[in-house]
This record gives sequence, C-alpha cells and structure tokens, in this order.
Amino acid sequence: MSESALSFSSSRTLYKLTAIMIVDLIAFTCILPLFPSIIDFYSRTPHRDGMYDSLEWLCHKLQNAVGVPEVRRYNSVFFGGLLGSMFSMLQFFSSPLLGALSDIFGRKRILLLSVFGSLLSYMIWLNSSVFSLFVLSRIIGGLSKASVSIATTIIADVCPGEGSSRGMAFLGGSFSVGFIVGPMIGAYFTAKTRTYSNKEELFLFPAQFSVIMSIAELILIVAVLPETLEASERKKTSRELIANCSNYLWPNRLFEFSAVKKDSKDKNISQLQCYGLAYFFYLFLYSGLEFTLSFLTHVRFQYTSTEQGKMYLFVGLIMVFLQGCLVRRIPVSQQRNAARFAVAVILPSYIIIGISSSEAFLYGGLALYAAASAIVVPCITSCVSNLSENSSKGTTLGVFRSLGAFARALGPVCASMVFWLIGSSWCYVVGGMLLVFPYILLKRAQHEEDKVKTG
Repeated sequence: MSESALSFSSSRTLYKLTAIMIVDLIAFTCILPLFPSIIDFYSRTPHRDGMYDSLEWLCHKLQNAVGVPEVRRYNSVFFGGLLGSMFSMLQFFSSPLLGALSDIFGRKRILLLSVFGSLLSYMIWLNSSVFSLFVLSRIIGGLSKASVSIATTIIADVCPGEGSSRGMAFLGGSFSVGFIVGPMIGAYFTAKTRTYSNKEELFLFPAQFSVIMSIAELILIVAVLPETLEASERKKTSRELIANCSNYLWPNRLFEFSAVKKDSKDKNISQLQCYGLAYFFYLFLYSGLEFTLSFLTHVRFQYTSTEQGKMYLFVGLIMVFLQGCLVRRIPVSQQRNAARFAVAVILPSYIIIGISSSEAFLYGGLALYAAASAIVVPCITSCVSNLSENSSKGTTLGVFRSLGAFARALGPVCASMVFWLIGSSWCYVVGGMLLVFPYILLKRAQHEEDKVKTG
C-alpha cells in the first residue's frame, strides 16, 4: 500500500474514531452537573438506604477532619468527589487488563465490550430506585470504562511515528468537545429539576439519554470502525496474562511497566517509567486542583453553578482551539519538550489562580492553565505510544492510562484536604510548585534517551 493511500485510510479511521469518542464522552459527562441533584434525590425516603448512610458518614468524617464548613453545597461536592474517586480507582484496575486483552482479541472487540459495559451501567442507573443500585451502576461503569484507553491504542496503530501527535491531538479535541457538550446537556437536565415536581420521573431523562448515546456508539463501532490490529500481529494466547496477573493489578508493578518488560527493549522501559511517573504526578496535581476550583471560585468570588459552567466553557474552548490548531502540528521530536514547556507554564498559572483577587486576574490564570493543559497529556501520550512495541501497544497504553486513573482517584481527595487545612491560596501555590516533579521526570526521560544514543 502506498504512503498516500495509507495516509488517507488512517485519516478516515481517525475521523471515525473521533466522532465515536465524542459520542462516548458526551454520554459519560452529561451526569457530572447532575451529581448534587442526584445526591439530594437519593437522600430522601424511599430512595435512601444503608449504603447512602455509610457514604454520608464517611463524607462527614472527612469534612470534619479537614475543617470543611457544613454547607449543603460542599457536602454534595464531597459526596460526588468520593463517587468520582471510586470510579477512577476501578478504572485503574481494569484499564491494563482490557488493554492487554486488546493485544490478544483485537481493538474493536474490546472497545465493543467496554461500551457494552457502559451501556449496562446506564441501564442500571435508569432503574436505580435506591442509592445502592446507583452505586452498582457506577461500579460497572468504572470497571468497563476503557474506551479512551482502547481509542488511544487504535490511534497508535493507525498514526505511528510523525502521525502520532496529530492522532493524540484529535483524541484530546474529542475530550474537550465531550467535556463541553456533555455537561451543558447535564446542566439543562439540572435546570429542569426546578420545574418538575416529580423528580423521580425527571431522572429518567439523563439516564435514557446516556443509554441512547451508548446504543448509537455501539452501532457506529460495528458499522464504520475497522479493526486496526491484524490477526498476524496479535498475541496468540492469554496464558501469559493470567500467569502474570499481578503485573496488571499491583501499583508498584504498574509504575515499573512490568507487564511489558518482556516485549519492550530495556532502553524503552526506563523511558516508559519516567513518562508514567511524570503522567501520574501531573494528573495527581491537575485533578486535585481542578476539583477544588469550584470551592475556590465559590468562596472567593461567590460563583454560582451557572458562572462556574461559563468558566469551564472558557477553559474548554481554549483547549479545543489549541488542540485543533497547534498540538497536532508538533513534530514527534519536539513532543517531550512541548510537554515540559507546558508543565512549566501551568506552574505560574496555578499560582496566579491561587492569589487572584479579581475575576480578570482569575481568568488570566485560567487562560494560561487551559493553554498548557491542551498540550501536556496529548504529547506525553504520543511519546509513550512511540515507545510501545507493536505486539504490546494495548498493554503499554492500558498501563499508562491506569496510572492516570490512579492519580484521578487520589488527587481530588488529597487536594480537598490541603485546600481546607492550609487555605485556598497556599493550596494552589504549593500545588503549582510541586509541578516541578513532573518537569524533572520529563527531563530525566530525555536523559535516558540520550544515554541510549551515546551508549
């Protein structure tokens, strides 16, 4: 096949995958603005049960420990944060396994399995008359939510080498679009709660919407998405996966990329470990400060949910623009440097946000934050993709994504504690300064590559 034909085929697959991921992420994110209303809904008889009481007790213990005011708005945020951390922790366990399975059975089958699991979780949510059923839907959703990880692997298959930056930028763009449109739809459902007296009927609508979107996604995958891993390139057996299951579950093994040591060259492993640690520390700080941003703007500027929605829209639009116009044009040889530069830019943006005394100052910090955020994850992901061996791309990127899920599980809880223990300004200043660690790790990855070239 000619280079031009390959490029045309890859572009078509990339466009199809981007559309599928936008549908996937809209279905996933529409619930986010609904969490306060959902928590309020399940706090009332007959929907309240023992699981709700247990989680509420845990939330109060955490809030009292760090001095969070007993304000209903903050209670809902903490409650939603714990559910979000649980979801991310389940992704941490499932992503490496599903990624490894995609190396054996192909990308398309495992992507279908992941989306079917999400569909099942939305259907349980649709019928969740009590809180424990809603939690069950989140558990199933967390365990099956590997669509982004598999999509990343598909991009690695069809956009190798110089094409990886373009592919990862498209995936980042689908994230930004999904996280803009989905919450807007969710906000619409939230607004409707004020006009409906029967909230039990109202909660059917967002769940039905997610079910419909997931069915549409399944149809799109079956109808238009090609299999990108040829049968001849797949691993022949799952025995090794079963025999080395601990490599896919224990955190220390995941940070060491033990699951791919046999397939990868030693020079690649050391670089993968640097990128994995940098990605973890970056997302740990990023997700934590992102989560507390709603606290900061409410306490300091008395922002309502609507004003916070406009703020996140501002951030999202900047990210979509940069990922579409800039990130996809970054050469492979400059991706690590671009990621390091972006981390360096986010550092002062956090400090500006933390000490901001006016909305203009806040939005200036947010603009820097959004611009740099658009670059970091796509570039690091592209670097990891280019280090992956063809026979274990699914495993490598599954492990990599699981480290991000682990960071997102821990970051919001830790940042919330710091926010209320030492204050909002110091929380952001300290968080910004700690970004020096992922910066150093990205520098170390370059050092490891230089050692290989000179050694």
